[in-house]
Amino acid sequence: MKILLFVLGGCLLLGLLIYGVGLILPAEHIAEGSRRVAAAPEAVAARVRELESQPAWRSGLQRIEVLSREAGEVVYREHGRHGPIRYRWREAAPNERFESRIDDDQLPFGGRWIITLTRAEQGTLVTIREEGVVRSPVFRTLSRFVFGHETTLRGYLDELAKSFGTGAR
Repeated sequence: MKILLFVLGGCLLLGLLIYGVGLILPAEHIAEGSRRVAAAPEAVAARVRELESQPAWRSGLQRIEVLSREAGEVVYREHGRHGPIRYRWREAAPNERFESRIDDDQLPFGGRWIITLTRAEQGTLVTIREEGVVRSPVFRTLSRFVFGHETTLRGYLDELAKSFGTGAR
């Protein structure tokens, strides 16, 4: 019985510690990553722009459902391992800069990605800047110390590069 109480007390203390650290951490964060892709910027831009075909090269993404297209903006829903998530997407500068933001304030996370394409030797340098927010203190701690803020954007960059035959890092 003492062992059970000790284990339960330890779990409670760990939970309180995770929550307390999350309260101290800022909700907002900025993360960046870059990857060279063995293709011209126009080809990379086309791949990024073709939202409906992204499940073919992005693992964990089952489908993309376009909800509306108007005035240079696409509203869509990604169906993947984290459930359906609604986004707003636009091409800020043709073949050079794209912006995508989560369009759901009820999720425990949110923010936007700015994807920049720069012509580079033997291809394109793709840079993603994530301006994110993690609303839940528990998720904030886990995102910072366990998962890492860069994990999703680095996965996207690696899969985009791989879709053009660029080797994995």
